[in-house]
Amino acid sequence: MKKLFTLSMVLLLAMQVAAQKFEFKYNGEVLADGATLTINAETDMFGELACETNPSSGSGDGLVVAGKNGAYISGSAHLAILEHTFKAKTVQWCMGGSCEPMKSVTELDKTFADAAVPVMFDAFTIRQEGYLLAQLDVTVGGESQTLYIEFSNGQHAGVGQVTVGDGSADVYDMNGRQVMRDASHADQQALKPGLYVVKSGGKARKLIVK
Repeated sequence: MKKLFTLSMVLLLAMQVAAQKFEFKYNGEVLADGATLTINAETDMFGELACETNPSSGSGDGLVVAGKNGAYISGSAHLAILEHTFKAKTVQWCMGGSCEPMKSVTELDKTFADAAVPVMFDAFTIRQEGYLLAQLDVTVGGESQTLYIEFSNGQHAGVGQVTVGDGSADVYDMNGRQVMRDASHADQQALKPGLYVVKSGGKARKLIVK
């Protein structure tokens, strides 16, 4: 019975991956749901320290939300700054054709429509050591994925412990054993490092705790 449950979980996850409508990509590489993208501060074209997910001087594609196999997608995105310890003259989020400053707010919502949508999240003129940690949640149709973005100027947020989801859910290990019931966000943060299956609202997703 235990083996059957484990096999069912693996098949369910495989079906979800196959049915994905979109994916996060950074410089052409696919980023897994729940992954953390760390960007270190570099000198920009104006000679100032900056962190940019899509630097204009970069040779890569930067960070994008892309439809699978080039498919057209439309959806919504929510960006929340979780921690912020360095001083930056400007922090802004551009996505879906418009830019919004995040000087006095820590959360913003946007809608988008295209085959590949650039996620331009920037911190310009960084004046001290520190880090910024943000959570980007994207929904297309009934599918949602999360990406954590860390900006670093000499310090880090310890983001290995932050790759967990929100909300109350039941958590299983990869052997099919239930390790938590009605687990809150804080409970999920306290899990031992490993790979888990999280079930909530009739849906299952992978949870990686490092």
